[in-house]
Amino acid sequence: MSPRLKISKYVIERLSKIDTNETTGCLYGLMYDSTLLVVGLSLEFFEDEKNTYRQLLLHLPAEIELCGVVKFTGSLSIESKPKEILQNVDITDNPLFLIINNEKDIKAHFLVHDKFEETPFEILQPEDLWKQFTYVRLNTILPLTCEATMTGVKNIMQNKRKKIASGQVSFHIDGSSVYLFGVDSDVGVTGTSVETDIGELIDSLNPEQSSKKKKNVINKAEIMSVNLVMKATKDMFSDKLVKTAVKMMTTQRKPAFCISMPLRVDTLALVHRNTKLSELYNVLVEATCRSLKLLESVLLEQLGQEGIGDGAGLRLPETFHYLPQELGHFITRVVPKDIPDESMEKERRILHEQLGLSVQRPIFRRGNAYNFIISKLVNPHEAITVHSLKPDVRVALVRGRYIYYHYMQDNFNDDGWGCAYRSMQTIFSWFRFQGYTSVEVPTHREIQQCLVNIGDKPTSFLGSKQWIGSTEVMFCLETLLGVQSRIIFANTGSELLNYTPELVHHFEKHGSPIMIGGGVLAHTIIGVEYNNITNETRYLILDPHYTGVDDINTVISKGWCGWKNSDFWNKTAHYNLCLPQTKPSI
Repeated sequence: MSPRLKISKYVIERLSKIDTNETTGCLYGLMYDSTLLVVGLSLEFFEDEKNTYRQLLLHLPAEIELCGVVKFTGSLSIESKPKEILQNVDITDNPLFLIINNEKDIKAHFLVHDKFEETPFEILQPEDLWKQFTYVRLNTILPLTCEATMTGVKNIMQNKRKKIASGQVSFHIDGSSVYLFGVDSDVGVTGTSVETDIGELIDSLNPEQSSKKKKNVINKAEIMSVNLVMKATKDMFSDKLVKTAVKMMTTQRKPAFCISMPLRVDTLALVHRNTKLSELYNVLVEATCRSLKLLESVLLEQLGQEGIGDGAGLRLPETFHYLPQELGHFITRVVPKDIPDESMEKERRILHEQLGLSVQRPIFRRGNAYNFIISKLVNPHEAITVHSLKPDVRVALVRGRYIYYHYMQDNFNDDGWGCAYRSMQTIFSWFRFQGYTSVEVPTHREIQQCLVNIGDKPTSFLGSKQWIGSTEVMFCLETLLGVQSRIIFANTGSELLNYTPELVHHFEKHGSPIMIGGGVLAHTIIGVEYNNITNETRYLILDPHYTGVDDINTVISKGWCGWKNSDFWNKTAHYNLCLPQTKPSI
């Protein structure tokens, strides 16, 4: 009996945007409760013997596997060619074959007893994906000591994977007394019942953050952190080793130098919240092995370069996790430490094309990497309930992630004067998250210092509580980030309605937050809703005047982030809008 089929809405939307024909791609998914859930896809050229889809699997969270094939074609007819590719699917006995025609109609088929059988499918909405699934993150240090040769690295990494797969390691779930043990132990799980599922454990560890208790839920990844515990001597994980960056050529042996470095294993797995803890051990083993293979590939690539054959100049591998808005799942990249983003453009371009992503803006630079430890609110607008829209209504929103900056954060009292500073900090965070810059978000004083340095303000401006406006924001963005901005002047709040089409165009083309100030208080505009029949406009406002703690329920229920009608603006006050521009890059 073939499984039930669900396809993530993220996948459906990407399929509808891919403008190609007679092209074949791969589908990636996971199994749970007799259901196959498709969460990802890639465009492939199967004539290439490199099997790039197998390489891509290493960059996906564990449990996500090759589950089928998608064919973009002029008709919805079945062909036998994909059977060869589907033979590599081992996540299910019934590989999936999707066909998409020029009108973007989708037909799904399972391969059952060597025959294609059409099957219905359900579209899994983003909010359900984030509620039902959680990511398990394993972050640990393993020592690496071997000869600085490709053979030496291959052998030591293979031995590490064998040791981990043999059951000689255990895993500890952060913030709990729960340990998971391997095949060489009869215990399995300690600290809780073997029947406990992952969702129950997460809710017990974070009762206030329980998904059942949240009134306003942001579509973001739920992360459960895990550590690896290996049977080893005490000094294997000594602080000295962990703090050492890379120690090269300390011991010269014949015929090669010795590499000695701490390898940071940082890996993810995607599991359903109903998964039993007793089933998690093997998932973590697979995740660890994927990470080790990625780390190995980066080391081998460096050793194969001219001048690094003896290990001199070998860089420590760094792991970055990305959660692009278009994908709805993580992608992991491992790159040599301190290699400039500019020098890795070719690799990023290949990944963009493979995943069918835009090549007009960065997605996989270091600045795009997911930050797991942000204490401030990220994208609070995602917690706002979306109502069905009328056919004539057009909505354009901020694209990507940003941090909500507001009064009184970081124990700094700017109540009554710092609203434009906070709006500017939100814009800065957006440019960092989108990978356009690695410049830190400036403090109020650093903003003031910038304006003094360029001659816009006198020295007495430093440390003052003087307001700034959209023009000063524009100056700072250009000076600190090299970002050009467009300024729109509106004589009255009523006149703002004339610029609605331009705001829609800005969000659709650039996607950056807009700072609005002038004769009254400053705000951040992160979206526009426009009815082109009635000319009615609503603005999605991020209000920097909020002085409370970063609680999503309060921010949404009290309207500090929310939709405002055009009468929100003072009809007699003038307004200046700063629209930060972006340039095509990758």
